[in-house]
Amino acid sequence: MATNGTLSEERAKIRKIAFVGDHLPRKCGIATFTTDLLSAVQLAYTETQSLCVSVNDIEEGYHYPELVRFEIEEQDLASYLRAADFLNISDVD
Repeated sequence: MATNGTLSEERAKIRKIAFVGDHLPRKCGIATFTTDLLSAVQLAYTETQSLCVSVNDIEEGYHYPELVRFEIEEQDLASYLRAADFLNISDVD
């Protein structure tokens, strides 16, 4: 089991977290879960930056909050590849 010092050191190493999944205002259970999880992580780890890569099920997309930094078109394989490239250059932990 980690001591408090070790746990604090591990937390300090994580500076940027990316969540990939649906996000509100898309109306589905996964969007609600991802949105709530991201919010909880932001509250618990205030020194860590969080962002989301969201999946769109409609062509026009959604009006997402600012923390959604990239959008994937659900039925477009190339969109997933672009999202992977985005995450690779985003310096996420």
